[in-house]
Amino acid sequence: MPGEVLLIRGAPLDQNCKIDVRDGFDTPRMVVNGTASFLSYVPELLSRARKLWLSSGEWTQPVTLGRLPVINYMADADLYEAALRKADEVVQLVNRPAFNAPAAIQRTRRDQVAASLAGLPGVSIPRTIRTPAPDRATLAEAIAAASLTFPLLIRPAGAHGGAGMIKVDRREDLETAKVRFDDGPVYVTEFADFADADGLYRKARLVVVGEEIFLRHIIIGDSWLLHAERRAQNTQTEEEAALAAFAEQTCPAIRSAVMAVADALDLDYFGIDCSLRPDGAILVFEANACMNVLHNSASSPNMWDAPIATILAALRGLLAEPARWRAQPPAAA
Repeated sequence: MPGEVLLIRGAPLDQNCKIDVRDGFDTPRMVVNGTASFLSYVPELLSRARKLWLSSGEWTQPVTLGRLPVINYMADADLYEAALRKADEVVQLVNRPAFNAPAAIQRTRRDQVAASLAGLPGVSIPRTIRTPAPDRATLAEAIAAASLTFPLLIRPAGAHGGAGMIKVDRREDLETAKVRFDDGPVYVTEFADFADADGLYRKARLVVVGEEIFLRHIIIGDSWLLHAERRAQNTQTEEEAALAAFAEQTCPAIRSAVMAVADALDLDYFGIDCSLRPDGAILVFEANACMNVLHNSASSPNMWDAPIATILAALRGLLAEPARWRAQPPAAA
């Protein structure tokens, strides 16, 4: 049986969380953004975990640590910038394997991912910068200095799911764009039009678990900004076919490119939102460890039950075997 592990969680920089209250006798659940979002699906892990919480400030008291394998649950490099630094110190001190090592998560800011994946065979990713945006002039100067090409996508650092994101088509439109100024850093990304020949947009979510690759879903819609609720009508048959064909047909064709991404990011468990291009390349929109992969908002039975179950089984297996994690102590490397 797997032994005890050190589970590291933390407070995001904004100190914000939500309370999920359901009618009934169950205890309210605290929801913290920017995590790896799998704990509620692997209750057996909690039963063998020593839980270490880290604040977003400096160390406030000594912490006695055992030499346990570390599972890092913080997944957003922007929201957990300070806590991840402390978590990395913990990993160095315990000198044991680390799952989704804090040092690797720290390198998953959108701008750093774009730089890390640039030039990988079979992979394309739009250029991205991260910049303070106290005012419109500062933002314009940063865009000019990086020689970014319009259209551009601008979003607050630490935001996901399109929250706060705007598209600016022309340089002159920047003068009136509704950017959240003086609200922390923003990401500015060159927009890549990924419409297919039929005019539809297709966004796939790939999930990497160790050395395995899965297709969580593919969203097909009329707009480039795709979410579950924006699926076009009558696309279920195509998505079902894509899910059915992934393991034997699609995955072998893209495996080397996806594993090159995994090697560059050095993560054990993460998602890739991308477009699978006609030439076999993958156009990466984002790649990080804080995608909500295991939640299924649709009533069962549905086409996503099987891929979610398969991903969860693979994740459980990986969490139980620290020797398979990427970050190993120097003595065991």
